[in-house]
Amino acid sequence: MHRVERRIGITTSANVFQTEQSLRVRTAVAAVGGFILLALAWVAATANQRTGQWSFTKDAYFDRGTYFRLKVDFAYKGEQQHYDIVVGCNVLNIHYKDNSSTYEAGLIPTVWGQRMSDNKAVVVRAPDACRGDTTANGGVPANFLPVMVVYDSADTVAFGTGYMTDDAYRSPKSVLRFDKATVERATRAELDAFRANGLQNIITRSQYHSAQNDYQLALLGLTRTYPAFGRGCYAYSRWKLTEPEREIVRKYRPANAARYWTISNVDMKVQGAYANEIREARKKVHQQTRDDGLVLGFNEGFWQPDFGALRRDGVQLAGLRGSTKRAAAFYPADTSMRQDKWPVEQASRIAAYEVLRSVNTTNINIDEGRNRGFAYCYSGEPPPRNSLALRDKVWGLPATTTVDGKELVSGAPEHWGYGFDHANFVFDSDEYVLEHVLFNLESTRGDV
Repeated sequence: MHRVERRIGITTSANVFQTEQSLRVRTAVAAVGGFILLALAWVAATANQRTGQWSFTKDAYFDRGTYFRLKVDFAYKGEQQHYDIVVGCNVLNIHYKDNSSTYEAGLIPTVWGQRMSDNKAVVVRAPDACRGDTTANGGVPANFLPVMVVYDSADTVAFGTGYMTDDAYRSPKSVLRFDKATVERATRAELDAFRANGLQNIITRSQYHSAQNDYQLALLGLTRTYPAFGRGCYAYSRWKLTEPEREIVRKYRPANAARYWTISNVDMKVQGAYANEIREARKKVHQQTRDDGLVLGFNEGFWQPDFGALRRDGVQLAGLRGSTKRAAAFYPADTSMRQDKWPVEQASRIAAYEVLRSVNTTNINIDEGRNRGFAYCYSGEPPPRNSLALRDKVWGLPATTTVDGKELVSGAPEHWGYGFDHANFVFDSDEYVLEHVLFNLESTRGDV
């Protein structure tokens, strides 16, 4: 389901529109950063042609970075916590406590966390406040809510429960109480002092980057950590269908469909037709309805963690003044093929593949609404790499899609592999629809 290279699928117009907005911002930042990177790389390369290795001197250093201090007050299981983090944007020549270094990072630390008393970890995702936005100047709202994740193990940070909206804090399952978060201006000297003398980030560079391929890891001079840091957060947004929308859904529902069903991935044209029809129905009335009855505007409800978490009743997005958005109702989803469920040693993983008989590609955890606002954060297990025969065998195994671990979704993908292994839409009779969502904790050229 959730391998990094497989993020192509049909999404609703709301997610498409707002993801495009986020991508435009990221693309602009990446373009500027890329130009700087190429220019300085040329200076460095010509300064050390004899060895062919990059060597950076004070003459090549020109600080184009911006810096801010993120302060977060919260409680974990009743224990008061205070995070005070200095974050840099487009920062050159980063030094780490393990004596390694990085040439340039876009947002560092992108994620930062600490070990709790029960050996779990609470991690905060820094916002993209890289254009001078602060709490004082109104670029970051007074009620700013960053995305936070509670990881089951502080040693691996491989699987976590993300608090994607303020609905999560109201859940009886919440172990966090959020108090306040502020963003202040900072300097390069403050960043350097924080990195040299501040508390060590619970997430290592190797963990953060191990979801990348071998080539990228080699460029960074890192070895792979297994399991990788859980930096992709998966959920389904749940919408209550209006009567016009129910009429559309009924056209596609098979006569023998179970309570939970989906449109088969085999026929992408049918999925595309449904997506277009439901989009036009929502566009016509310019609204859509959360599963708890809250009415949102068309294209409202979803945004990436770059700009903070959303609130049910609306919040200004960090760095985007005047853009007040309310949250969709999200429910967490995971798979039996997430890395933390598999043996650490490669030989043991191969042995586990050999005896594998079925795969649960997706489980959506609603629990009668108690999981509203959460997402599950992890890295997906890649297919076996050492044997094409074993890979094909595993890809061909029977697969299921479930809700709350027991309700089967009829019409769902029957196999794990081949590129179409998760349902884009899951219908609850003709009353509700669940739509696949991916939140990215990583950032453009991000690091820790």
